[in-house]
Amino acid sequence: MSKNAEVFVKKHPEGWAVAKPNADRASAVYPTQAKAIKRARKIAGKGPVHIQGRHGKFRTETPFDK
Repeated sequence: MSKNAEVFVKKHPEGWAVAKPNADRASAVYPTQAKAIKRARKIAGKGPVHIQGRHGKFRTETPFDK
């Protein structure tokens, strides 16, 4: 796992997808946004996690926001 990766949590037809920027497919899909965020934080390490809300707007979370 990369320690400073940028990761996205996006809506997916089967739940919530975790993916790196410009990825062709998600690294994982989870049934809840909370589970996807937890996995994204592990992948990102000290990098930012961009989280898409239910209405499509993104917010950015950094390790310092926790």
